[in-house]
Amino acid sequence: MSSNIQPFVITTTNTAVSFSVTCQQLNLFTNAEFRVDSFDVDGNIVNRQFVTLTNEQYLSWNNNDEYIVTLVANQLGYIIVS
Repeated sequence: MSSNIQPFVITTTNTAVSFSVTCQQLNLFTNAEFRVDSFDVDGNIVNRQFVTLTNEQYLSWNNNDEYIVTLVANQLGYIIVS
């Protein structure tokens, strides 16, 4: 049994330690959209976001995947460590 309540905000804090980038959609010569999954220390997904490249960003890509990883990290405020 469940009971309705007034909306109640429950805040959860997760710590991401890594992320992966997957191309969701590619519009040739125009733009691309990437799914970004962020993981905790145990490998559990703690966040999923989507990042769309502008036309200018897409044209700067030049098939350099490191460019995409760095661009996504910068847009999400992540700092890549080695």
